[in-house]
Amino acid sequence: MARYVRHIDGRNEPVIEYVNIAANQTIKVGDLIQINATSKKGEAAVAASTTLVGIAQKDITTGASVGAADRIPVTLLKNAVIRIDYIGTTKTTLAETDLYLTKFDLNDKKSVNLDDVTGGMVQVLEYNNTAKRLDCVFSAANLAY
Repeated sequence: MARYVRHIDGRNEPVIEYVNIAANQTIKVGDLIQINATSKKGEAAVAASTTLVGIAQKDITTGASVGAADRIPVTLLKNAVIRIDYIGTTKTTLAETDLYLTKFDLNDKKSVNLDDVTGGMVQVLEYNNTAKRLDCVFSAANLAY
């Protein structure tokens, strides 16, 4: 589960916008959300996404067709420091050498994959190897806005 920590510019209030959600989605609070390039609606984020928008602040399950009521509040990722869990099979912990410049990829809508730096988007600012989570920012190239 991802959650807002703070803004990199010193503000401590998250920026929240409502996002229309695409059909056939199951999204839980804390899931990362991306924008679907075709429908222009929010959906669960995937590895190598280039249209990330934010973190779901409400659960939603949509059916085969969606309407105006199928929208949820989303904490925007731009300039935000986000705390998120990580996984890794080969690389199982983080070190000081991983901070700032190494870009890891998402594993799924809830975690970062330390084994994947191809097309990476997550830049680590702090980490906790005991809890297996990190604080990060997302590369602008992977954001929808």
